[in-house]
This record gives sequence, C-alpha cells and structure tokens, in this order.
Amino acid sequence: MKDKPIEFRQIYHPSSATGQGVLKMWIEINKDKVSPENAARIWDIRDRPPVELECRVCVFGTKELVSTISDSGIMDVYFRCFFDSKKDSCETDTHYRCQTGEASFNYRLIYRLMSDRKDWKFTVQCYDRDFFSSNKILGSI
Repeated sequence: MKDKPIEFRQIYHPSSATGQGVLKMWIEINKDKVSPENAARIWDIRDRPPVELECRVCVFGTKELVSTISDSGIMDVYFRCFFDSKKDSCETDTHYRCQTGEASFNYRLIYRLMSDRKDWKFTVQCYDRDFFSSNKILGSI
C-alpha cells in the first residue's frame, strides 16, 4: 500500500450537502491483463472534443417600452446581446425616433460558440442611443 498513490474521496448523497463518508482508493491500470473478450468493456474516459455551435437570436421588436430618462419620450432604441462577456457582443440596428414604445427590428444576431461549457449565461440589454453623451440602458435581462 505504501507504493500506491492513495486517494481519498468524499461520498455525497444528492439530497445532502454534507459528506456521508470517505472512500480510500487507488486506481491501477494493467493493459497486459486485458483479455480480448474483456476488451469491449474498456471505456474511453477522455473528454469529448468541443463541438462548434451556432446560436441565432431573433429580435423582432418591443412593446410598451417606456423611457424614464428622456422627458420628451423619444428614444433611439437598439439591443445588445452577449454570452458571459461583452467582448463577443452583437448589436441590432437602431430604431430612431421611437415615440410609442413599439420599435420594430426583425434582426438576427449570430453567435459561433464552442460546446465545451455547460453553464451559459445569455444577456439581453436594451439601450437608448445618444449622440452627445453615453448611451443609456433602458433594461436588461
């Protein structure tokens, strides 16, 4: 036992956050002892290679959009969408002079992603474009 790389792993139950015990183990791989009839039982445990994905987001329009920033109620509306970081963000075109709160876009945003992750966070932000100062955010989800 002293020459083997001993590992200690916690044993958990899905309904409990605390450990239910400890497993003391080592892993030993002997390719010489694999018979042809047991060769089919050997599993490939390597990580799957990442797959390139394409995500298409369609922004059609807005309803009942209210500007709390502008007193005139006139907005130049556009959307910015991104996964996890703003460096790969995409924007729609701008719907200028929106007064009724109903902007029409029919715009498609295309993202190319690698599937090596399982927890994606997608953010949609609505802005009022301003030419003389910074753009003002109207909402985010």
